[in-house]
Amino acid sequence: MPAISKEIKIALLGIVAILVFVFGYNYLKGTGLFSTTRIVAAEYDNVQGLTPSSYVQLQGFNIGMVKSIELSKQHPGKVVVEMSVQDDIQIPVDSRAAIASLDLLGTKAVALTLGKSSQMVENNQLIAGDVALGTIESLGAAATPAIDNAKLTLSSLNQTIQSINQMLDDKTKSGIQNTLTDMGKTMKSLSEFAAELNAQKAHISSLLANLDGFSDNLQKNNKTITGILNNAEVTTAHIKDLDLAGTLKALKTTMDGLQQTLDKVNHGKGSMAMLMNDDKLYINLKNTLATANNLLADVNARPSRYINVAIFGKKNKNDCPPQPAPNAND
Repeated sequence: MPAISKEIKIALLGIVAILVFVFGYNYLKGTGLFSTTRIVAAEYDNVQGLTPSSYVQLQGFNIGMVKSIELSKQHPGKVVVEMSVQDDIQIPVDSRAAIASLDLLGTKAVALTLGKSSQMVENNQLIAGDVALGTIESLGAAATPAIDNAKLTLSSLNQTIQSINQMLDDKTKSGIQNTLTDMGKTMKSLSEFAAELNAQKAHISSLLANLDGFSDNLQKNNKTITGILNNAEVTTAHIKDLDLAGTLKALKTTMDGLQQTLDKVNHGKGSMAMLMNDDKLYINLKNTLATANNLLADVNARPSRYINVAIFGKKNKNDCPPQPAPNAND
């Protein structure tokens, strides 16, 4: 067997190195050395910095790369991006290819979103292109209207301040200063009031504790209070059932009769009135009582004069005059 020359060995080693390099490069791009690909194109108004060899991804997985970026000859103003994707990936015709940012540095890639059509994309067929804003672009797009609104607000505020400065004269400014001074005094008073409340915290706590105790006592004596209220209700019902009007009417009639009687007595009408108002009747009654008193005293002193009983012999006759009763003339 003839020996292999050194030159042939170097050539074979170079070929192997080239093959390993190509295989490794394709592997890093997500495509195998012997895998077949097909071309899928998409049109964009702006490729947003997309470059050839950028990744083509499906759900974050690399399935190909951007092959070329050219201006469209059929649709002026459009940019055609040709993508080389794995042939075993089924892509419906209604799928969309969106240019997206992979990181905060703005590295671009094409992200495929599969459609729902049953017809699949063929080689060199065009699908819809789209642009998906990244984080930085989204923040910039969201911040632009806010910045514009802030500029308008600052401009309006500047005009308002100028108008206020023109409207405020020295007297008005002095009034505002006095108002601010009064507000400071008011805030000081509020602070002192808060300190006073804080000092009275213990008293307020004691008062609240007493209220709690009173509430507990009310709750404990609930049955007693309910019984008292029920008794009061029953008493009120009994009073309601009484004929107060008739009773008051009868009492009024009695008082009227008594008043009439007293009027008659005061005006000397009737026996009672004569007995109370006539002096002669009093004097006669007094004399009659004095005479009856004298008679009883004499009967007591000399009963034989009035009761004469003779059993043996002659009765003794007593001719002595009647004796006056003691205190007869008093």
